[in-house]
Amino acid sequence: MPDEVQEAVPSHVEPALAFSDDIETGKANLDNFGYTIHRGYLSSEQLERVRSRFIEQGELELEAGVATISASGHAGSDRHYGGETLDAPPISQQIAFLPNKGAEFREMMHHPAALAYTEHVFRGVPFNVAVQAGSFLRKGGQRQVLHADQQAWPFETPIPAMLNVIVALSDYEADMGATNVVPGSHRHPSPDMSLSAEDAAASIGSALLPMECKPGDAMILDSRTWHCQGSSTSEKVRMMIGTVYAMHFVKPQDVYPAAITDTVYDHLTQADKEMLGFKVNFEYAGRIAPRRPDDLRTNTNACFPYIPELRRDRQGEVARRFEDMRVVISDSWAEQVA
Repeated sequence: MPDEVQEAVPSHVEPALAFSDDIETGKANLDNFGYTIHRGYLSSEQLERVRSRFIEQGELELEAGVATISASGHAGSDRHYGGETLDAPPISQQIAFLPNKGAEFREMMHHPAALAYTEHVFRGVPFNVAVQAGSFLRKGGQRQVLHADQQAWPFETPIPAMLNVIVALSDYEADMGATNVVPGSHRHPSPDMSLSAEDAAASIGSALLPMECKPGDAMILDSRTWHCQGSSTSEKVRMMIGTVYAMHFVKPQDVYPAAITDTVYDHLTQADKEMLGFKVNFEYAGRIAPRRPDDLRTNTNACFPYIPELRRDRQGEVARRFEDMRVVISDSWAEQVA
């Protein structure tokens, strides 16, 4: 596949997948087609570390009976928690809240290519991670309904408000349920869900293409671009991790300032916290007040005192200045609350 930037495809020509080996080509592909497949996104060493941690987490969630599983796919209506009584691995398994489950996943949030693509499509608007999750898909997985990630929004936007970075941890082939994409669909309203995926793509002069790629490659999707999980008829297991970046004012799928465990919070870097939504933007958006006098969580760039309901006629809680709140203690280090 040549790496040159492709021109917009006439409606009578079957579109081809848009690959990139460098960020500038990828940016042009995003502008022209609403997506790019960035080859070699993860190094072989990083791929092995991430994949090993991902597989271990998935196995242990199944053994503990807390895995999110389905007999159809990651958006299946039969999703439920379980796994410990299964005789065979489930057709579909999701692993949610990945920033809580390994530094390997938090490291991926800061990938230079992901940040460059996000800064490009958001045109300077501040952003953070809205969700980071992954999935296993096995034979029997069904094709998902064609959709855009902004499908539920009641209005169109001139630029995307989210960017989805899907990293392949395994081979990513059509018969394994590779994500399908409709090139150029980011220039159109969200798809009509009453149509088949093929008919919807044809209605805008495009086609439904499986995003086949190699382990370590990344599929970068504008949130207005139509796409869906494909069907799996393969004996091979498809594995992926998706990190969705959103403009700071978009309500995230996972509210990390509340969801991050205390153990993980104590070890987050400043950059981790900002990427997970702990930063106040424009002096008002995303403020975090202490939940109790010894609460360790606060914004990275703003600090608020603990001020409960105060009444003259009632004994009980008292306010506490931020500087009087306690020091974070871990098993190996201590520092003042950030």
